[in-house]
Amino acid sequence: MADMSPLAAPLTTGELRRLARLGAPLPRAWTTSVRRRRLMLLGLAAPGFFAIAATPAHQNFFVLVAGLLAFAAAFVFRRLTEPVFVRAEAAALWPPAADLHQPRFRKDPPHA
Repeated sequence: MADMSPLAAPLTTGELRRLARLGAPLPRAWTTSVRRRRLMLLGLAAPGFFAIAATPAHQNFFVLVAGLLAFAAAFVFRRLTEPVFVRAEAAALWPPAADLHQPRFRKDPPHA
């Protein structure tokens, strides 16, 4: 029997709900490509990284713990969401077709 790759498997209803839940509050520009999602990971991880880096200056254990938790939360978020986006792209469900053809900036109508 041929093994089915995880990308070829159809999305479950739970994954479709997660995709809809993730796609609604986040700007579409952040979630339409892998590169932008990686940049979003760096943006989410930055506060935790700075808290960890500032720990020697503050000498506060709780700043270190908060930084580690924030840093870990960013990576857990990426770990849970990225497979859903990749499988939705493989199934041609993401990005939504309506958003692909919209202009980036709305042009002003010609003046009469």
